[in-house]
Amino acid sequence: MINTAEDEEKEQKSSSSILNKSTLDIPKYCRPNVNNTLQEQAESLLPFYTFNELTRHNDSNDAWICIFGHIYDITSLIRKAQGTKLYQQLISYVGQDISFLFDEITHEPRRRIHPQTFESVSAIENLSILESLGIPFWQTKDLFIGRLTEYPRYIRLIHNFSPDHPFILEIAEEETIGQIAIKFLKYNSHIFSYIWRYNQQILDFNKTLTENGIPNEELFHDKYGWRSDNENCSTIVLCFSDDLTIA
Repeated sequence: MINTAEDEEKEQKSSSSILNKSTLDIPKYCRPNVNNTLQEQAESLLPFYTFNELTRHNDSNDAWICIFGHIYDITSLIRKAQGTKLYQQLISYVGQDISFLFDEITHEPRRRIHPQTFESVSAIENLSILESLGIPFWQTKDLFIGRLTEYPRYIRLIHNFSPDHPFILEIAEEETIGQIAIKFLKYNSHIFSYIWRYNQQILDFNKTLTENGIPNEELFHDKYGWRSDNENCSTIVLCFSDDLTIA
């Protein structure tokens, strides 16, 4: 269900009432962070990323690639490859999904027929150089950092003290509220000290948006072929608490 302007106004007014309520009355999984417990729990979970997040990590100093939904940070590998033919090849892959270079069954590089020699060669050129640097990264978990979401979605975050300055954030459907909060830390170092609320409900940091009863409206729009954009996303109100964590 899409939030109307009237719904948002009611949400903003009602959010102020929580300031006078002791956080002890709030379940611990919804309560502002205590001793960084919520943050530690969120950091222990498998991260999920959107395709847009993947594409932003696209240079030699910050290099991610995706293979069959698995995201790898190959920045260290690129440094090792400097001075070799492999270097520019890896640079051409960063920030992209390169699953097309791999076999769907074996998850190993595809084979192709060389147009001049007619020999069977790897779809990844200079594979021998890559193998000389160690076990190929797709065969280990050393460079694996998370999964690519199948269902990206947007949410609108509003501070109850400044409702006129919303923040639109693209997140993965599989992420918990705690994991979403981690991504928001770069904008607000005290984000785990806020109570997150949606339509009068206090959200559980250990559950996803859907598990907290917040539907993915992107799927609804896609089903009926409606135009979908981040202006129609769900609104979450961040309620200030005096139980601030240390930045």
